[in-house]
Amino acid sequence: MLANHIVPLSRTTSLVPFALAPNGRSFFADVRSPHFSGVARIGSGAHAMTEIKAFPASDTYQADGSFDGRWFVWYEYHGFSSFDDFKIYAWDSRTGRVERIGAAARGPTGDLWVSPWQGPDVRNGLATWAQGSGPNGLTKVHVYDLDARRDRVIHIGHTEGPFLLPHRLVAWAESPRRGAFAQMFVANALTGKRAKAPPALRGLRGISGLDSDGRQIAYPSARFKSLWWSPSLRARPTEILAARGLNTIDNSVQIGGRYVGFGIQPPLFLADTATHRYLEIERQYGYTELNANALLVAYGNNTRKKLDFRSHVVVVPLRALPRMPACNS
Repeated sequence: MLANHIVPLSRTTSLVPFALAPNGRSFFADVRSPHFSGVARIGSGAHAMTEIKAFPASDTYQADGSFDGRWFVWYEYHGFSSFDDFKIYAWDSRTGRVERIGAAARGPTGDLWVSPWQGPDVRNGLATWAQGSGPNGLTKVHVYDLDARRDRVIHIGHTEGPFLLPHRLVAWAESPRRGAFAQMFVANALTGKRAKAPPALRGLRGISGLDSDGRQIAYPSARFKSLWWSPSLRARPTEILAARGLNTIDNSVQIGGRYVGFGIQPPLFLADTATHRYLEIERQYGYTELNANALLVAYGNNTRKKLDFRSHVVVVPLRALPRMPACNS
């Protein structure tokens, strides 16, 4: 299935993809080549590449971001040893303008405050992220209005990375007290006024790998032993798969359309929530990106005779996915 949909550019150029366009026909990636190293938009079916911003130091910089159909927002990380040294940029796909909208903060000694590992999220012209702002993991939740070019801190606490929900709401996980499992909190993205968490989020405790398309959610359990899914923010999640033995489900869970992508590394899997079946899609280490129109898979390209650290990148339209066979058990 995957071999028929390899992105041509990934055969010759090192790509680390991290955001699919809503139409599924392009994606954004960290690119490494002799001619350009930086962040670019890649066409899935051709060698087309739109260069967005070059890395000032190609050997130590990396990126992670999100795209809402117009705005692409990303972290530019300055190094590989932590997630604490970064700048945040926004690219307007209509005008091509790139603007810096944030940066990591330093304490009185000049050291960077520790920030959550999750990248920024963007939806309908609003971007959100959490960044270190004090000792003992203190963070600020930012919401940036990309049209108005206005940044607002809507919460200060000990949060993980926030994500946006419909109706201009923002959600994040936070431990209410020392030693307690993190739970989900929701606020108005424009004012910071607290809102009631929807049923799908209300009972969650200790969850760190949740993905949402704004309508449904999927995530590994707190101990990474099972996969949970809810078809609606108004419905409580249910367990759809359990890992056996010493296996664990990693926190790279993705959701799009009726499908959930997940890893029990090294294999990657795709689950169909409509038929209650799942399929192994790749046996080498990698990860998936999903939305309502396409599945992206980045996976290793190693063989017994040759080590090749350049990943293959595949983009498959969801309509082209084969019917999944019945599970053996």
